[in-house]
Amino acid sequence: MDVSSILPQIWAQGVLGPPTGLGPGGTGLAPAVSLALLALRRWCGSLTLSSPSPATGPISAGLWAWLLGLLALLVVVLVAQGPSRALGQLFNVPGHVRLLGSAIDRVRRSGRLLMVVVGVTVVVWTSSQTISYGVPSGRDDELILIKGRRLTDVALDQGYLAALTPARDVVGLGLAMPLLVAASVVLFQFSTDRWGSGVRPPMSVRRRSSRWATIGWGSTALYALYRFICLVSGHADLPIGFCTVMEVIPTPILMALADGVLVAWVLVELRNAGLGDLERDSFDVLEVTLLIPSAALACFLAYPSRYVATVGWILLDNLPTFYTTGTGLGSYLTWQVGWGLVDLQGAAVVFAGIFGAVAWSRGIGLATFRGYGRLLANEGGHLVATLAAAGLAAGGLSAAAYLIVLSLPTSTWALNAADSYAHYATLPVGLILMAALIELGERSLPMANLAEPAGD
Repeated sequence: MDVSSILPQIWAQGVLGPPTGLGPGGTGLAPAVSLALLALRRWCGSLTLSSPSPATGPISAGLWAWLLGLLALLVVVLVAQGPSRALGQLFNVPGHVRLLGSAIDRVRRSGRLLMVVVGVTVVVWTSSQTISYGVPSGRDDELILIKGRRLTDVALDQGYLAALTPARDVVGLGLAMPLLVAASVVLFQFSTDRWGSGVRPPMSVRRRSSRWATIGWGSTALYALYRFICLVSGHADLPIGFCTVMEVIPTPILMALADGVLVAWVLVELRNAGLGDLERDSFDVLEVTLLIPSAALACFLAYPSRYVATVGWILLDNLPTFYTTGTGLGSYLTWQVGWGLVDLQGAAVVFAGIFGAVAWSRGIGLATFRGYGRLLANEGGHLVATLAAAGLAAGGLSAAAYLIVLSLPTSTWALNAADSYAHYATLPVGLILMAALIELGERSLPMANLAEPAGD
C-alpha cells in the first residue's frame, strides 16, 4: 500500500488536522502530516525520538514527558526506600561522584567492547551519511523539521527527547547489521561446538544455554535478513509487512530478541570488567546466552516505543482503510505512532534501571524483577540521580550537535549528519549509564552473592 495515499486519510482523524496543502518536495502530504511521518521514520530508522507535531518555544512536551517519568520513578523509590533514605541518596553528591568514577572505570577496562561498539557504529553511521549525502529528500526532511520554528527550539526539543532515551545507542545496537551478523555467527558456532572447549557447567545450565544460543543466532540472523530486505526495497526507515498484518506479532518479538542478544553481550562485558578476575577477560559466550531472555525483556520494558512503533506502523500500512478511517482503532493507532511513542517512553523511565538487575540475574524473568525490586529498595535514590544526570548529559550533547550542524545552510546531508553526531555524543553516555546501573545492581546484591556471576 502506498504511504502517500494512506497517511492523509489516517492523519486526518488525529489532532494534526486534515491535509490542506502539499508538503516540501511534492510529497502530497500536509506539513503537519509530513512532520509526523518524519518523526516515525527517524525513530524506526535510527532510534532518534522526535516530536510528531510542530512545537514552538523552549518548553516542549518532550521535556514534560522526561520530568514526569523521573517523578514517577522517584515516587516508586520513595515507597520502596522511605523518604529519608531515598532523599539522602538522591542528594548524596560525593556518592554520585564515586559512582561515576566506578562506571567510567568499568567502561575503560572493557577494551574489547569499546573497540567493537565504537568501531562498528562509527563505520555504520559514516556509511549512512555517505550514501544519503546527495539524496534530495534529506533537504526536504530538514525543511519539514525546522519550518516555522526557531533553531534553538528545534535543538532543545531534540535534546529533551534524547534525555528521555539516554541508553538508545546501546539498546539500538541491533540497527547495525554487521553486529547482528557477527552475533549470529558466534552464537551459531557456540551452539554447534557441543562444549568442546572444555567448559562443563551443570547439565541444566548447559541445556538452557544451548537453547538460548540457538534462539539467539536464529533471531539475529532473521532480523539481519529482515533489515536487509527493508534496505534494498527502499524502506530502510520504516518496517514493512510481507503478508498484510501477519508480521505484527513475530516482528517485534524478533527485534526484542536480537536487541537482547547484543545488550546481553554489553552487560556481560561491563559486568566482568569490574570483577578484577583476569580469567574473565575472555569472551564469555556462555553467560551471554543465559542473559538473553532477561535482556530482551529489559529492552522491551525500558524502550517499549521501539517495538510499539513497529506494530502500529505495520497495522496502519497494511490494514484496509475501512478499519482505520473514521474508527476508534484508526484514531488510537494514529496517536500511538505519534505522541503516543513519546508518552510511552516517559512512562518507561520507571523501568530504565532494570538493566542493572539483568546483569546480575540468571536470565530468568522473575529473578530479574526481584533483583530490580532489590535495587530500588537499596539504591533507588542513587538510581534516580543517575538517570537524571545521564539524561542531562545526553540531552545537552544532542542539543549542541543539532544547534551546530543545523545552523549551516540547508542541504541534503545536514539532518542526517546532525542525527549521527548526536548519536556519536550519546553513545558514551549510554555505555557509562549501563556501567553505572551494573554498579548499582552489584551493590544491591545479597552480600554472599556479591561477586557471583550469572549462570554459575
